[in-house]
Amino acid sequence: MFILICLCSWSLAVQSSEEVTYADPTFCKRKAQKSLPDAILQNILVSVVLEDGCTAILRLALTCPKFKQIVNQEDFQKEAHFRWLDSVVNWKRHSESHIQEYRKPYTISRCSRLQCCQLYKDCGAGYQGNGQQGVLLGFYSSDDHPGYCSWDCYTDDGGWED
Repeated sequence: MFILICLCSWSLAVQSSEEVTYADPTFCKRKAQKSLPDAILQNILVSVVLEDGCTAILRLALTCPKFKQIVNQEDFQKEAHFRWLDSVVNWKRHSESHIQEYRKPYTISRCSRLQCCQLYKDCGAGYQGNGQQGVLLGFYSSDDHPGYCSWDCYTDDGGWED
């Protein structure tokens, strides 16, 4: 996949997740009046996230202010999440109640453990993955450590005592 995007003050050529090259900044300044509309750019960036997974959101946000503005929007993150979810689940095979319960967006939460307090992607019960199109890590019928970023934080904080 080859994408050429001219925005901000840099021209970014993306060939894969490992290979990113930057062109002369003056090139973009000359072409700034002909930048892509936000809707088209958002669609391209969602495709990048589906190709590389959720970690691409951070890389895109660090690329330029325009990308950061787009990927930080809740609509962008929901679209990327639901397009990933639709790529790993055939919803036609499931009941309406199953769809209502499990076809939902994730939230960004802070770990309840005082020593940790880091932000994490809270998917709750349901389908979980890394955001890469077609890649499903598993289905969880319950959230075994609600409010915590990991099983370790949950148990260290006194959860799951016999």
